[in-house]
Amino acid sequence: MAKKDPQVLRLKITLEHVEPAPWREIEIRSDKTLPHLHDAIQAAFLWYDMHLWDFGIGDRKYQMKSEDFWVEPMWGPPVMEVTTKKVDFFLKTKVPPAIYTYDFGDDWMHRVELISKRRVVPNEPLPRFVGGQWATPPEDIGGPPMYEAFKEAREDASHPEHDWAKEAGYVDWAHDEIHADVVRERFTKLQTQKRRERNFWME
Repeated sequence: MAKKDPQVLRLKITLEHVEPAPWREIEIRSDKTLPHLHDAIQAAFLWYDMHLWDFGIGDRKYQMKSEDFWVEPMWGPPVMEVTTKKVDFFLKTKVPPAIYTYDFGDDWMHRVELISKRRVVPNEPLPRFVGGQWATPPEDIGGPPMYEAFKEAREDASHPEHDWAKEAGYVDWAHDEIHADVVRERFTKLQTQKRRERNFWME
């Protein structure tokens, strides 16, 4: 069977259980692996890559299995090795739902959907940030319920937790500001690095 040429996938990533739901669109090559998609999602949402993460695709989970503390789950489907799974599964006729979860505990769940696909243009810089809307929750805020409390307190100077909310978010946090210039800088770094960088969870 002839090997198919890689394509550029345009993906929409939506943060679930938050209203209005922050979303970002990116482009990435289909021959990249799930860790590369993880890097792009981290860049797009301005996460700091400080926590564990995994992908759920259909009825399978994909995680890093090389960690010293890895324990095979006692129930549910077996967990697959994330580093060998390419994102070309989006090219299949029937694409299973893909859920990227970041920070077990806060459990930020991102729904990843294919918007379109196209041919690769020679030498084009990828992955690429396309656009998005609504700010990213602050890191370690406590998950969707605490994020709602944070937004309420942040916007009300008379709220008893207003000082906490001002300190919990970065200085220029605003609900409708995605800091696209910073996101593009992070994507430029991804485009120019020769090999994928490893965070401290992968040392």
